[in-house]
Amino acid sequence: MKHPFLRTILLAALAICAAGLASAQTPQAATPSQADVDKAIAQLRADAAKDVNAIIGASMNFTSDEAAKFWPLYKPYETQRKALMDERLAIIKEYAANYTTMSDAKAAELAQRALALEEKGAAAKRSFMAELQKVLPGKTVARFYQVNTRIDLLRDLWFARDVPLVQ
Repeated sequence: MKHPFLRTILLAALAICAAGLASAQTPQAATPSQADVDKAIAQLRADAAKDVNAIIGASMNFTSDEAAKFWPLYKPYETQRKALMDERLAIIKEYAANYTTMSDAKAAELAQRALALEEKGAAAKRSFMAELQKVLPGKTVARFYQVNTRIDLLRDLWFARDVPLVQ
């Protein structure tokens, strides 16, 4: 392919789809305990963080000077994103717990919490981008924004695929 990033994103999307197909084809055992679910989520997060960092590194083509400036700033942003993901998972867990008995009031509450979470995520991204602009060239910052947005869209697609619509 002409653009290595497109190949990377395509491979990431295929990996996500393959993981979904593999889990769909695996015979389902007894309902897992909350501890098992939490352990699986922790492992997925650790694997995803490695993958995201690899995608960022491969897509950005940082010089050594740019990398030395970027990664120390990225770590706190990554921590913020993890906290936002914790909130998102809490909303999804609450949604799942109420799915069969969802009232209009609960649906509206969860939708408002999800919207507020999106706003927090946008604020965190805006703040991080401002920090990057202080130390990196504009094109590099814009490229990171594109890479980060594509990663977010893939993550959102993964969630959308597995979370059913309100009935």
